[in-house]
Amino acid sequence: MVVLAMSSLYTKLYHYLSTRLHMTINNLLQLAHSQVIIPDLETQYPVSNTHYSAFNLNYQNISAIITERQQQLDAASHEISRLETVIDGINHIHQQLVAKKDEVTQSMNSHKRLVSALWRLPAEVLSQIFAHCLPNERCLSPASKAAPMLLTRVCRRWREVAVDMSSLWQGLYVDKDWQRAAFCYESWLKRSRGRPLSLGLKCYGGNWTELRSLLQPYINQVSSLTLSLDFLHHAQSEVMVSDFLALEKLNICLNSNSVACVVQSISQPPSTLRSLAVTVQFFNVEYATAFNPAWTHLTNIHIDLDEPSAFPLLLRCPSLSSLTIFTYFTAMEALEPFTHTQLQSLWIISDDSYDDDTEYLNLFDTLSLPNLRSLEVCDVYSFPHEEFKAFLTRSKCPLEILALSCHV
Repeated sequence: MVVLAMSSLYTKLYHYLSTRLHMTINNLLQLAHSQVIIPDLETQYPVSNTHYSAFNLNYQNISAIITERQQQLDAASHEISRLETVIDGINHIHQQLVAKKDEVTQSMNSHKRLVSALWRLPAEVLSQIFAHCLPNERCLSPASKAAPMLLTRVCRRWREVAVDMSSLWQGLYVDKDWQRAAFCYESWLKRSRGRPLSLGLKCYGGNWTELRSLLQPYINQVSSLTLSLDFLHHAQSEVMVSDFLALEKLNICLNSNSVACVVQSISQPPSTLRSLAVTVQFFNVEYATAFNPAWTHLTNIHIDLDEPSAFPLLLRCPSLSSLTIFTYFTAMEALEPFTHTQLQSLWIISDDSYDDDTEYLNLFDTLSLPNLRSLEVCDVYSFPHEEFKAFLTRSKCPLEILALSCHV
């Protein structure tokens, strides 16, 4: 009974205040349309005539006029002061009304969402929509105005659905200034809930030890890793690819001065690794010889070659199905006959298109690729047409795509 009585009292008080406010607003509207009456201030004295003779003036009469004007000025100032007080009150009421409007609008929109088709969509349908909101990049930088972070800021239900979707949080790019956003990265990684991760890391010398502490609980989830490495001022890389025991795909972008110090870190990849891409013109016979035993499980390689003589060593990867190389062709020793039965895609990009002294491409002289389906050769200055025809005849490959960009 007491609660009901208090509720009824509050309701009556609300209606009373609303009525008084309505009356006040009506009175203010009337005031806004009223006019201020300006009194007649003309006198018998020509105040604009600065040459009027002083002895013709009635000082007593003028003193009375001055006294009257002072009273009029005081009255006008008082009215202005009162009006300013009213204006301040009006501004305060205006702020309250704007706040009231915002609250009413928010309440109305909240209730509209309850009856909207979008609000009634099952979580499974919302999840499908959210999945299509992700950018094309595999590794995403946390951004409040982009998915998936944006999806968590629309409403409570969207946040619950988005946070519960581990597939939205499977790709993360960690910048070199990661310490400033460590909590955000940690939350992001937790939301992946054990699913395979695509991770992008920008590493500079000296920061891997701390970064590894952030990644340690999730390091065995990483199936795809993109490393941007720059160890120009440091003796060696601290990043060890062998730490990522579930790694299947590895992309490495190196500073040209970082090659020697990063060789050890990538020379012993985990046995799960299937795809390797290295962007820097560094790969030579010495490195290939050191790496080859660890690459027996690789199926895809994209690599820049410092010298084309390393190319035959790559074919020693027995499981290789796709190979992309970027190099320049100089004089090479004659190759021994070799057959690779698994290679299906070969893309060769040359950097010697303007060199008249470049040796012709003799990779096809003794090579046989019986399972080759796609072959692209770009910017080779002198293409060995006869040797290439012999290669096709020898390989008897089911070639489906052939693209040649050569200078004749």
